[in-house]
Amino acid sequence: MKLYTHPLSPYAAKVRIALDEKGLAFEEIALPVGRQGIRSKPAELLAANPRGQVPVLFDGDVALYDSTVVVEYLDEIAPEPPLLPRGAAARARARLAEDDGDWLMGGAVADLIAETFRKPDPATRDAQRIEAAAAAISAAYDRLEERLAKSEHVAGDAFGAADAAWFLPITCAALCGVAPAERHAHLAAWMQRVASRPSVARTMAILTGALAKLTD
Repeated sequence: MKLYTHPLSPYAAKVRIALDEKGLAFEEIALPVGRQGIRSKPAELLAANPRGQVPVLFDGDVALYDSTVVVEYLDEIAPEPPLLPRGAAARARARLAEDDGDWLMGGAVADLIAETFRKPDPATRDAQRIEAAAAAISAAYDRLEERLAKSEHVAGDAFGAADAAWFLPITCAALCGVAPAERHAHLAAWMQRVASRPSVARTMAILTGALAKLTD
């Protein structure tokens, strides 16, 4: 398998975590990035993904993009350990939970990143956009706190795709100044549990290493 990623992409991180959880060997091709995004995109990636985004997974003659599609493919070709629960209803709920994490990343967290990480000069930032993003993220934390008060993980009692989908947006939001509050005790405990997993720890090392080297 071959996986195109970049070190700051939560969606690529989700797939990397899934591959590591399942113990699948893969060649990772990390694209160069700056504060504004990917610096260059290989022809192979652009040919496989009309959106020009990461992740893109090549498995033999199969080429896939969109992190959710890739994770579900991995769950089918390597069922153990499962990243989606058994049973139609449980799987549907887990898919919704995963989608909620992706939606947060693509919406409020993306807005927060655009106004903070991509604008190092505070004078250039849109304060109203940051405030709206922070409010939406805090509301999402409240919803997740309620969910985690009832279960060990986002979609039940076992680690899965939904956990990976939520962990990275929360990490990105916290790095940009909107961390969970004291009232989010179950969320904080969950973050610690997830961060201790080797697959997640490896991805976090890649993220923090890239941030430390970023110059523009």
